[in-house]
Amino acid sequence: MVLFFAINCFGIDRLIAQSTVSQTDPFSTLKSNGYKQVVSLKGKNGELLGDLYVKENPKYTSHVLTSLLVVKAVGLKSVTLYQINSRGDFINADGKIELKNHVKDYYGFKLYKGKKNFSDLFTTGMVDRTGRLYSDDNDYLIDWNYDTKKFEYYPMP
Repeated sequence: MVLFFAINCFGIDRLIAQSTVSQTDPFSTLKSNGYKQVVSLKGKNGELLGDLYVKENPKYTSHVLTSLLVVKAVGLKSVTLYQINSRGDFINADGKIELKNHVKDYYGFKLYKGKKNFSDLFTTGMVDRTGRLYSDDNDYLIDWNYDTKKFEYYPMP
């Protein structure tokens, strides 16, 4: 009986510890699901726009990603500001698909950082089955719109 009680207490302590972490870190669920923070996106005045989290495709060794989230902590919760899901769809903060991926064989994408002094944008490019970029027609810029206060995508010129 004492052994059962000790094991039971250990399980409760572990549950309480996990619960405490998720209550203090709004991004703990993302991290436990394999997402990694890449960069904090900041506006012209240095204000935090959101944190960029990505999930890598384990089939490749060349940083091919399967999904991306731009999230921001609001209290103890995380709010999704923009995402590219595992099917390659671009989804805005309202949950609306802005760009539906119609590529039959979607393998993922690569992420490229913007070249401005402030980091309010990033670019992506779709990859082929070898993990290489396959066309300039599939490169996109995701940029912070200062008027609407939302991230939006644009095809790269």
